[in-house]
Amino acid sequence: MVDRSRLKSLHQQFQPALHRVTTFLQLHSYEWVRIGTELSRALLFPLLLWGTLWLLVQVFPSSGHWNLNLIATFFLPLVSLFVVYRAIAAVVLLMGGKEVHASLVVRFLLPLFITYAVIQFIGLFSEISLLGDTQLFTVAKTTITLRGLFAASIGLYLWFAGVSSLAQFLRKLLLNRLHVDEATLDGLLILLRYFLIGLGLFVAFSELKLDSTAIAAISGGLAVGIGFGLKDIVINFLSGIILLFERSLRPGDIIEFNNKMGRVEEINLRATTIKTRDHVELVIPNQLFWNAALTSYTRRSRMARFQIEVLLGYDYSPDTITAILVNAARENSKIATSLTAKVEIVNFGQEGVLYKLKFWTDDPLAINSLRDKIYRHLWKAFEEEGIELETPTNITIHSPKTLTRSDWALVESPEDQIHHPTRSSPLQPEIAPQQTAPVQPKAPTQVELVESSFEKIKPHATEFSVSFYRHLFRSNPELRSMFSNTDMEKQQQKLLSALVLLVENVRNPDHLVPILQDLGAKHKGYGVIEKHYPAVGAALLQTFEQYLKEGWTKEVKQAWTNTFDAIAQIMLDGAEEA
Repeated sequence: MVDRSRLKSLHQQFQPALHRVTTFLQLHSYEWVRIGTELSRALLFPLLLWGTLWLLVQVFPSSGHWNLNLIATFFLPLVSLFVVYRAIAAVVLLMGGKEVHASLVVRFLLPLFITYAVIQFIGLFSEISLLGDTQLFTVAKTTITLRGLFAASIGLYLWFAGVSSLAQFLRKLLLNRLHVDEATLDGLLILLRYFLIGLGLFVAFSELKLDSTAIAAISGGLAVGIGFGLKDIVINFLSGIILLFERSLRPGDIIEFNNKMGRVEEINLRATTIKTRDHVELVIPNQLFWNAALTSYTRRSRMARFQIEVLLGYDYSPDTITAILVNAARENSKIATSLTAKVEIVNFGQEGVLYKLKFWTDDPLAINSLRDKIYRHLWKAFEEEGIELETPTNITIHSPKTLTRSDWALVESPEDQIHHPTRSSPLQPEIAPQQTAPVQPKAPTQVELVESSFEKIKPHATEFSVSFYRHLFRSNPELRSMFSNTDMEKQQQKLLSALVLLVENVRNPDHLVPILQDLGAKHKGYGVIEKHYPAVGAALLQTFEQYLKEGWTKEVKQAWTNTFDAIAQIMLDGAEEA
C-alpha cells in the first residue's frame, strides 16, 4: 500500500527546487532560443557543405572514376576548420557584441583562416612551395628567405591583431561576468598586451634565424637611434608603464588637466587619450603628466563634491533658503543622496547674502549639466516663493585699472572738472561777451573716449575675454598657476561683467570706489600682489588694441591707461586696508 503521507512530504521537499528550475528556464528561455537561432544560422551552410563532402568521400571509392583524394586531404579539413571558425564567430558575437566581433573575428580569425588556406593550397604544388627557399637578402651574415620573411611579417600582423582582439574580448567578458574594477582591469590588460607584443617580436626575430651577432648589431643601432631621436618616445613609454604600476592614472579615471576635464580612455605606448565632455579626444604625451599637476576626481573614490553659489537679499529667512537649496539637490537623480547636501552662508556683502550649496555626485564629468538642472530648479522654486535674485556688482576681476576720487583728475579733462554737473563752484559774475566767436567743436573727454571705445568692444565681448587671458598667460606664464582650479568660462564672464560695471559707473566714483576697494581686498586673499597689476593692465591694453584696430588712437590709449592706473591704485589701497 502506498504511503501517501510520505509521498506528500517528498512532494513538499522537491517543490521549491522544481519551482526554482522552472523559474530559471522561464527567465533564460528567450536567451537560449536566441543563442540557438544564431548558432544554427551561422553553422547551417558550413555543416551542410561538410556533410556533402564527407558523403562524397565515403560513398565513392577513390579507385573508381571519381578520384576524391583532393577532397579528402584538402577540402574536407578546410571546411572542418571553416565550421569551427563560424562557431567561434557566432559565440563571440553573442557574448562580446558587434565591436568585439569586428576586432577579434574580422581582424584576427578571418585573416588567420585565409592564411592557413593559402598555405595549404600552396603545399599542393611542390614547385611553388620551393619558392619559399628563395634568398632575398643578407643581414649580418644571416640569409633572409622568402618563407622566413613571409612567416615573420604575416605572423607579426596576426599576433598583434590577436593580442589586441583578445584584450578587448577579455575586457568585455570580465566586466560583464565578474564585475571587476574597470580601471584595474584596463591597466592589467595593457601590461599584458605590451608583454605579448614583446614576446611576438622576439619570436619573429627567431623565425628569421638571426644570430646573436645580428641581434647585437640591431640593438646597437637602436640604442644610437634612441639616444638621438627616440628619447622622447622611450620616456613617454616608460612614463606610461610607471603610471600603470603606480596607479596614479588609470583608464576610466575622470581627471582635469590644463583646465580640461575628461575621462582617460587609453594609456598607450606614447600618449594617453582623454575624451572631454564635448567628446573631443585629447592625445597627451605621457611625460607631461610628470611635469604638471592634474586633478583626479576618481583616484580613490568616484564620489566628488561640487558647489554652486547664490546671492540673495537680506529679506529672506536663511532656513527657507537652505530648504530650497537642499531640495534642489535632492530632486536631481545624479546627486548622491547617501551623502548629505550642505548649505553654508559665505558672506554678508553690500548686495546681499552669499549662500553656497555643496553636493556630492558620482558622475563628475556631467557637472555642467548637473549645475544647469539645479539652477533651473532653483529659478522655478524662487519664482514660486517670490524670492528675487540679487545682481552681484563685486565681481571678481583679474585685471587692474580704474578710478579713485583723488585720481579722478587724471581721467577728466579740466573742462570736465569745471562743467561737471555734480560739482559745485562759487558763482562768478557773468560778463556778456562783446562779440560772439564761432563755436569750436570740443574734443571728447577721456571719460567719453572710454565709454565710446567700450561700445565698439561689446559685439565681440566673448572673443575679447578669451583673447585677454591668452595675452596674459602668453606674456606671464607664471600667472597660469593662479587659475589652475578656476572655471575659465566663468572667469571670462566675470571679466566682462566687471568691465561693464566699470564703464557704466565711470561717471559715479562715489559708487565705484568702495566696490573696487573691496575687490582689491578680495584679490589679496587670492594671492594677487602689487607686481601682478601692471601685467594684467598690459594684457588688457593689448587686447583693446587688437579689437579696436584703427579706433585705438593715442587719445583712447591714454584714456584707458589713466583709468587703469587709477583703478589699480584704488584696489591696492583696499588691499592694504584689509
